Amino acid sequence: MKRTLVFHPFSFAFYLVLGVYSQNASQVPLDWLIRPLLILLASTLLFYLFLVRATNNLEYSGFVCTVSLIWLFSGHLYRYLLDWSSFWRTLFGGVCAIVLFTIPLVLLVRRRVWEKLSRPQIITTFLNAASVFLLVVPVWLTVSTLYRSHAQVRQIREREAQVDLPLSASIQSTPDIYLIILDGYGRVDFLKDVYGYDNSQFIDFLEKKGFYVAEKATSNYPQTELSISSSLNLDYLDGFVAGFGDTSDRSPLRELLQHTAVRRLLEGQGYRFVALPSASLFAQIRDADLYFDLSQGDINEFEGLLLSSTLAGVAVESFGINLPVQSYELHRRYILYSLDKLMDVPDLPGPKFVFAHIMSPHPPFIFDRDGNFITPTRPYSTWDASLFPGSESEYQNGYIGQMIFLNGRIMDVVSAILEQSANPPIIIIQGDHGPGAYYNTLELDDKCLNERYSILNAYYFPDGDYHLLYPSISPVNTFRLILRQYFGANLDLLEDRSYFAGWLSPYVFTDITEQARSACDVSARNTFQP
Repeated sequence: MKRTLVFHPFSFAFYLVLGVYSQNASQVPLDWLIRPLLILLASTLLFYLFLVRATNNLEYSGFVCTVSLIWLFSGHLYRYLLDWSSFWRTLFGGVCAIVLFTIPLVLLVRRRVWEKLSRPQIITTFLNAASVFLLVVPVWLTVSTLYRSHAQVRQIREREAQVDLPLSASIQSTPDIYLIILDGYGRVDFLKDVYGYDNSQFIDFLEKKGFYVAEKATSNYPQTELSISSSLNLDYLDGFVAGFGDTSDRSPLRELLQHTAVRRLLEGQGYRFVALPSASLFAQIRDADLYFDLSQGDINEFEGLLLSSTLAGVAVESFGINLPVQSYELHRRYILYSLDKLMDVPDLPGPKFVFAHIMSPHPPFIFDRDGNFITPTRPYSTWDASLFPGSESEYQNGYIGQMIFLNGRIMDVVSAILEQSANPPIIIIQGDHGPGAYYNTLELDDKCLNERYSILNAYYFPDGDYHLLYPSISPVNTFRLILRQYFGANLDLLEDRSYFAGWLSPYVFTDITEQARSACDVSARNTFQP
C-alpha cells in the first residue's frame, strides 16, 4: 500500500506561531518570528522521530504529534473558560481545566483506537489538507502587512532624515534628561471636577521640589504612540504620515517612536540613551545604549504572547507560576521594576537621556491605593476608554486608587533622582493623554473630550529658569523648548493643538482643540469612593 506523506505536524507547528504573529505583524519585528518558529519546528521534529522509533508507524506518529500540539496550545480554550467564570483562575479550576483538555485527547490518541481504523491514511490526508488550508490566511495577512509596512516605514525614515536641527557648538553643560511618561495621567482640575478626587497633594509635592506644573496642559493626541512620537520628533505627525490613509497598521508609529529626532540629536551630543522596559510592546526600545530588560533569558514579548496561548498560560493564571507570559502579574512586575530602576539610574555615568513609559494609572487597575496587588476577574487586557470591559464607576474608582499608589512611588523616584544626581537634571513627568471613563476611542464623541486631553505636565529644570514655560504647553513643544533653552537649537514653539484619531484610524486627524478644552457634559460625576 502506498504510504501517505506525513507533514501536518510541521504545518500545524508553523501555523501555531504564524497565526499569532499575523495578528500582531504591524507591531512585532519580523526577526522575533524566527526563534520561536525554529524551536517549535525542531521540537516537533524530535518528538515525531521519537514516536516513529517507538511505534514504527509514520502516520500514527504524525497523528499523535499533531494532537499533542493541539493539547499544548490549549491556552486559547482556557481564555474562553475565563470569560465564562472566574472559577477557572483558581488553583482547583486550573487543575480541572488541564484535566478537561487532556482526557479527551489522551483517549483519542490511544493506539488501540488507531489500529481499529480501516483506512487511517484518510485521517493523514485530511490533516495534511487542513494544515495547509489553515496556513493560507495567516500567510496572506503577514505578507500583505509586511509589504505595506515596509513601504510606510521607508517613507518614515526618509522623512525623519529630513529633520536637521544642528545644536549650538558652545554648550557648556549636559544635564541628564529624564522623560517619565505616566500613561493616562489626567490633570488635577479635571480629576477634581469630574472624578471627585483632589490630587493637589501630589502637585504640591512636585512644586515644592522645584517643578513647574502646567496647570492647563493638554495632549496633542489621544493615543500613546501618537502622543510620544509627536513629542520626541518635535512636530505634529501630519507630515510624517501623509498619504498613509485609513489604516490601522501601527508599524510607522513604532518606527517613529524607536528612532526619534530627540534621541538622534542628544546622541550626537554624547548622550547615552537609557530605556526602561514598558508593559507595552511598542514602547520597548530594546536597541537603546542601555536597556533594562525584565525578560528572563531574553524572552521577548511575542514569545511571551505565544507562551500565554499554551498551557503555560494556565500555569500563570491558576498556579501563580512566575513565567514571562502576558498576565496581570507580569504587568505588575513591569511597573514596579521600572519604578525601582529609575531610582538606580542617577548612579550611571552620564550624560544620559532616560526614557520610561510607566503604563499606569492606565488600565488594567491592578493596584489599590496602598499598592496591594489586585487580580481582576476577567482575562488579561489593557483596553482603555470605550473598550474598557467594565463600567464608568469601576473605571474611575480603579483609576484613582491606582493613581494614589503611583503618586507615592513617583515621589520616591523624584526624591532619589534629585538627591543622587551628581549634577541637577532635567525631569519631565507627563501624561501622554488623560483617562478614559467617558472617552470613545473608536469614533469622535465630544461630550467629554476634556477628559482624554487634560494631562499632567510637569518640568524640573536644573537652573529653575521657567520663563519659556506657560500653563497650556502641550507635549509637542516639550523638547522644542528644552533644546532651545539648553542646547542652542533654533526652534520656535508651535501652536498647541489637539487632534482626534480613532483607534482603527490612527492617521486620520481631526482638529478638536476647542472641544478638548471645553468642560465635560456627562451625567455621572464625583463617583470616587475613597
